Amino acid sequence: MTYLPLLLKRYSLLYEQDCSCLEYFLYSKEKMKQISRNLIVSHDLFSGSLYISKFYPEISREMNCRYLSAACFYLIAHHAVKIFHLSDNCCVNLETERAIFHSFYSRLDDFDFKIMYNRTAERVCLTGHYHEIPFRTDEILHHASLSNEE
Repeated sequence: MTYLPLLLKRYSLLYEQDCSCLEYFLYSKEKMKQISRNLIVSHDLFSGSLYISKFYPEISREMNCRYLSAACFYLIAHHAVKIFHLSDNCCVNLETERAIFHSFYSRLDDFDFKIMYNRTAERVCLTGHYHEIPFRTDEILHHASLSNEE
């Protein structure tokens, strides 16, 4: 949470929605270019949970970026929960490599990710819980609304 202002100072985040799926686009304000578009989350209508389909923000390739991937994850998760009108303490699920779980997701204390089950090729399915934290996500802009302004 401490790194959200730094993230928003250096990057802008846009999104597009297609029914129960959101795709996010991360842009460098300094370089005026897109850093990542592999940020996809969806609302599992049956379980009322959030599913992180893809989360590869590629911020780690940028200079002085420590903790900004975590800030980006928090921001996207909180924004998606608000867009989909999910409840506090809803499940957040995803699949990743075991090493990435240990080096990244296990350290996101607010979500308390645990390995739900093991998959093949050193992959794991994770489950965690969203906890409402009061901060604004209105700096994430709808990608289509920018196109309409031009």
